[in-house]
Amino acid sequence: MIIKMKVIKNYIHHFIFLILLVTLSYPSNSIEVIEILGGKASQIPIAITPFNEEKNNTSLEKMHKIIANDLERSGLFSSLNTSGVSNIPDSDMLINFSNWSALQAQFLVVGKIITIKNRLTTRWSLIDIYKEKTILSMEFSGTNRQYRAIAHKISDLVYEKLTGSPGVFHTRIVFVKKKSDKIYGLYVSDYDGFNQKAIVNSSQPIISPRWSPDGKKIAYVSFEKKKPVIYVQDLTTGKRILVANFKGNNSAPAWSPDSKKLAIVLTYSANSQIYIINSDGSDIKQLMRTRSINTEPAWSPDGKEIFFSSDRGGNPQIYKVNVDGVTDVNRVTFEGKYNLSPSLSPDGKLLLFLTQENGKFRVAVQNLASNQVLKLTKGPHDESPIFSPNGHMILFTYKDYGKRTKIGTVSVNGLKVTPLKVGSESIQESSWGPIVSN
Repeated sequence: MIIKMKVIKNYIHHFIFLILLVTLSYPSNSIEVIEILGGKASQIPIAITPFNEEKNNTSLEKMHKIIANDLERSGLFSSLNTSGVSNIPDSDMLINFSNWSALQAQFLVVGKIITIKNRLTTRWSLIDIYKEKTILSMEFSGTNRQYRAIAHKISDLVYEKLTGSPGVFHTRIVFVKKKSDKIYGLYVSDYDGFNQKAIVNSSQPIISPRWSPDGKKIAYVSFEKKKPVIYVQDLTTGKRILVANFKGNNSAPAWSPDSKKLAIVLTYSANSQIYIINSDGSDIKQLMRTRSINTEPAWSPDGKEIFFSSDRGGNPQIYKVNVDGVTDVNRVTFEGKYNLSPSLSPDGKLLLFLTQENGKFRVAVQNLASNQVLKLTKGPHDESPIFSPNGHMILFTYKDYGKRTKIGTVSVNGLKVTPLKVGSESIQESSWGPIVSN
């Protein structure tokens, strides 16, 4: 994707930050310490200046706006308004530190874009205003079509340098779009909804898409056989295989961390029960046998446990069970009378789920060590929450004022909720793809 990347300057700059009282620690030689506890004042103030373009291309969205939108969406940064600043620099050699300090900017991103025909070169720098020094300078080269990709890559590098965690702004999502009463499409796009591409079109409903952890496949449920069955779509070859077409309903596919197996839900003989099957449809095994409904499986990052929703206690709650054949089941959620749709953060420390409160379905996250719960959205009709690959944002669906289902993101500290621009059609469900190397 990026043809040329030249590192001009580099500077080791780690941070420690707290999210929902979960401490993420970095090497002991860390130079800075920032704590982000969920308050607005804890957001990192950063200024992203307009990139000076030697040959202006008005058909392109301004790169600095893409970067600012990326960082703000994470909930960890506050992008400062630079419209009133005169003499905007395009190089780290031209910084008036007093001016930017007066704007209360802690960090500054400046850049320059040189466009020749259909190719562009972007030179940019990240500057620490407090220390009056350049943290990082780089140069990216590519085609005009890679303009947004370059902007997202810059956002990733700024994010990683200032938080110690990888950015996810170059990742992709998958979602189901209901284009009409008779046409459904399975779409892949950039994480922010741009560059959409349909990979499956069907006259029957499609639900529950799930991206494999290796980034190569997507599992989903289709009704094209007049009942729900599970397919796995290969994103490289475009081929798909029918993984589960057993008696009754086949639903809720969830990938194992190694992308080799799926946890699925079948109503083969009675109530919904969880099974484990190879991703090619072979070697199916039932995880547990109960008279209760067990559904919506989600693997722990180490692959040793499966979290799921069950009504075994009366109302739906979230439980977990070992995958190795030990059938002891432990309840996980205790706050609230109605909890479902579990998802685990990549480090396994946070549980994401839907909770019903006063008739409203809201996205919530629970610290599995302390059991503290933080409600991230207001509802009332939120659905299908799933973590970003770094665990710092959540993708979910919600209903707008026209009662259409849309998708958006919410930061894990609950500070930033942002809708995605994916069109006017109703969105059924969505999933976030992994971080893959280019």
